[in-house]
Amino acid sequence: MEEMMSAEGRRDFSNAHLQRGVINASLLSLLQVGLCYVLIKLKSGDQKNLAVARLCHVTATWFTNVSMTCMFASSTFAIKLLEPITSAVMQFAILGTPLSSTAAISLPLIVGGAIVFSGNPISETNLTVGMAAAFISNIILALRNVSLKLSSTPQAPVEMCVKPVNRGLVVVLLFCAGGVVSAWTYDYLSGQVLYLAATCTLSGVFHVLYSYVSTGIVLLRMSVVSHAVSNILKRLLVVLLLYMTGSRSASQTNFLGLLVCMLGLILYAWSKTATQSHYTKNKNAKENFRTPLWPTNGVKLAFLIVILLFVAFGIAFLKGFTTTKELRSATRSHQRIILTPSYDTTAQFDRTFTQQAHDLPRKNDLLPNIEGYLAQHRKDIHEFLQEDLYKRPNRSSFLSSKLHSAAEIAVEAQRIHFDVMGKVLRKFKYAMLLDIASFENKGDPCITVGETYFLARLKLEIVYYCSAYTCSESSMMKAAEKAKTFSTKELVILVHGGGNVAGYAFSDIHRFAIFKAFRNYKILVFPQSIWVRYWNFEHPHFKRCIKYYCCNENVTFVMRDHLSYSIAKEYFHGATKFILAPDMAFQVGLVKRFMSPVFDIMWIRRADGETPGYNEIPSPPSGIRLHVSDWWKWRTPGAPNSLEKAHYICTNGFFYLQRGRVIISDRLHGHILATLLNIPHVLIDNKAHKLSAYHSSWTASLENTVITNDPSKALKLAVELLHKYNSSLPPRVPFLNIDENLVHDKTFEEPETSYP
Repeated sequence: MEEMMSAEGRRDFSNAHLQRGVINASLLSLLQVGLCYVLIKLKSGDQKNLAVARLCHVTATWFTNVSMTCMFASSTFAIKLLEPITSAVMQFAILGTPLSSTAAISLPLIVGGAIVFSGNPISETNLTVGMAAAFISNIILALRNVSLKLSSTPQAPVEMCVKPVNRGLVVVLLFCAGGVVSAWTYDYLSGQVLYLAATCTLSGVFHVLYSYVSTGIVLLRMSVVSHAVSNILKRLLVVLLLYMTGSRSASQTNFLGLLVCMLGLILYAWSKTATQSHYTKNKNAKENFRTPLWPTNGVKLAFLIVILLFVAFGIAFLKGFTTTKELRSATRSHQRIILTPSYDTTAQFDRTFTQQAHDLPRKNDLLPNIEGYLAQHRKDIHEFLQEDLYKRPNRSSFLSSKLHSAAEIAVEAQRIHFDVMGKVLRKFKYAMLLDIASFENKGDPCITVGETYFLARLKLEIVYYCSAYTCSESSMMKAAEKAKTFSTKELVILVHGGGNVAGYAFSDIHRFAIFKAFRNYKILVFPQSIWVRYWNFEHPHFKRCIKYYCCNENVTFVMRDHLSYSIAKEYFHGATKFILAPDMAFQVGLVKRFMSPVFDIMWIRRADGETPGYNEIPSPPSGIRLHVSDWWKWRTPGAPNSLEKAHYICTNGFFYLQRGRVIISDRLHGHILATLLNIPHVLIDNKAHKLSAYHSSWTASLENTVITNDPSKALKLAVELLHKYNSSLPPRVPFLNIDENLVHDKTFEEPETSYP
């Protein structure tokens, strides 16, 4: 029953998406064809075939627009490159014009080479309706061209011209344009509506212009197949402009595609030359009766154009090669720069929550200062910064484990994110971010905030997201349908990070569902910790995790610490790729205190299954105010959506921690957020070694942090930090010992636990 409901839900969503696409395509087609009717005049002696040509033009325009609403225009573009083949079949079937064997061989070469050159293979698209619409459009356009040929005779050739200007129409158009501009000026129309109106109008104008040139001038002087081949040249020129302007990068494969296309065009020109005598003797043939020399001359001209394309593409390729060399040189320069001081703490503070928050950091800002205490590791750090951490994950924490300050730790974490995960994600344009956190555990929402900042800095556009609460089965189905409108090489599926692999069955089951729903797409799981309850590797759920996490070649798992990475490599080894990187909350960046502390020591004490398991809290020394609570109870104001709520909760977490001059935490993100705030703190490890695993991986040398597995010693260590950093820590808010009810002033002799 559930499967039937799921299938029905998918059909409903697909039908709704297709319905919207058909409506949009119909409106645009109506505008384009309407402008053709208003501006273009078409006459012929054979009205029957001319009517068929008109009907085909309208229908083909509609199918092309439907195709582009169902998938990317680039995918429609790739399928349209098959036009010469469909035209050849149609020309033979209706006009009876056979192709020579040489021409038959040349067409697949021309089409195949053009597809490879365009860099968008048809196999990249996965929408059946869009592909079918593009193919149907090809067939109908070929039928239109053949009908125009049939409607044109020596006695009554087809004539296409621009209609005389209708003054009344011009007045109406000017009046409408003025009305639209006025409505936009007075905010009756949004900028988006005006943009859509302008782009649709331009689309209609260019459609008329192209139809007039292509059909009214070129087609009447060429065969149907030669016309289709010429259309390929137009598309090659568009792609070449993209290469030369830098919108695309040229590769050796693209270069090879152009060579194959040139070879096909040479063969096609040769076949036309071989049959030239046929055209000369049969001037009244249905095809090319007006200027028999034009087909061959046209193909020769096309051949010259392709040579020019080849030369220009070579320039673009060399330009790209030079750029690559420059980038490599720049990289080497950066690697040399690391030997001089380059780290700027101020730059990091200036980025957090400022206008630069979404900017990709400069490479220099992410490089360490080798002078000072790191000078003794100069050579090793120099070599480390040249390593490929994607291929050598175990080396990722080499530099982090030597850094002393919170600022250096945060910057190195970001550098690893961009270096390791950036290598995976930089080839994608779009992303879906699933399972984000919007609950009151302040750490997970901060992970979400860091993930969104990271994607914004990579300029990777999120097209859909859902929280742990909203990622239901139905929403997952809708997201999977939406994903089908994107190429598998353009869209990546991202799964929220955290510390719940294997330890929380409901989280794993949700990930299993994501892997299944998006099995054809590349999936990256943001940094995660593996928590095996009671270290029971024989538990049925852990066995199930092995099955789902071991052998998916489309999945890249980012582990958050060396312990998790070693467990993954031992138990989940297979086709799944495992890499190593710090927690994503570090993408939030360094945060300055924005309030004075009210407690001397703030103790975060969790009470769930990950607690270290201590009951008593010792009393603090006299005069030291100690507060004990869990930030789950520190409530956050509401928000209209989960992503906005995540930002509120994360900020509330920083607010919560700043109430203490020094922090004690048995939560990992108490450690991470305190590091970003540069607040001295004590970590209490739990039985799963979640905190010590992370600390030993990334923050082992952090000077203002200590770790213990004995909760009874935590307070003593915190007091020591309080005395050690007393001169640099902001003072506690004054006069808090005064009792406003005039009962008795407070002496702060006992831990405060009555409120969050």
